[in-house]
Amino acid sequence: MEKFSLNVGQFVELKKQRLTSADNASLEQLEITSQSINRWVQYCQYHYFMLKESTSVDDLQDDKFLQIRRKGENVQLRFVYEANIAAFLNSIHALLDSFPYLLNLFIPVMKHDSKSIKWNINYLIKYKGYEFYDELIAFMLDENFNKVKGYVNTIKHKHLVRVENCEKHLEFESFNYSQPSILQDNTIKYDPKVAERDDVMVFLKDCHNELIPNFFDLCKSVLAAELK
Repeated sequence: MEKFSLNVGQFVELKKQRLTSADNASLEQLEITSQSINRWVQYCQYHYFMLKESTSVDDLQDDKFLQIRRKGENVQLRFVYEANIAAFLNSIHALLDSFPYLLNLFIPVMKHDSKSIKWNINYLIKYKGYEFYDELIAFMLDENFNKVKGYVNTIKHKHLVRVENCEKHLEFESFNYSQPSILQDNTIKYDPKVAERDDVMVFLKDCHNELIPNFFDLCKSVLAAELK
């Protein structure tokens, strides 16, 4: 992930340069939030690496037919890859869901304790005058981001999304998610969708190699707007 790394501490450093007395209370929280985002990125990298290490064709065939435990592990291989799938997607969800809060700490448009600070059009539209606004909205509409939210909401509130070992690859059981779209009057519509038997590693690779870099690009656009 080095080629699209981001020093999230830049949010704090830039805030310090433009500090006013009204900002003092939020500066410490901004630092905590930016550190948290950095941790979530590291967790994503760790679980993605561990998942790749446990899903080779040989691993999957051993798991399917022998239900083995690998050397040094005290659980079956299935629990190793299932745990890392859930942990990766939980981590990326937490990473991305914390961004609206960080954004409001960095460029305040609402009270910090407002429950409306989330990926919500009524909150995000307050940044309409900023150059990064279109990018912000595009990220909210990203299909993989919304699939991640659907997966996490399912395992958090309903049940684990089962994973089928197809010998050479893994497939998710179908799960529901909501895909937003923006209407002409700037209201938002959520269409129910079903993720049908997605290849696990293809989906997680897209999240790791595209969704996280897109998130970093959004962060850089926010920083660039404030540097002008």
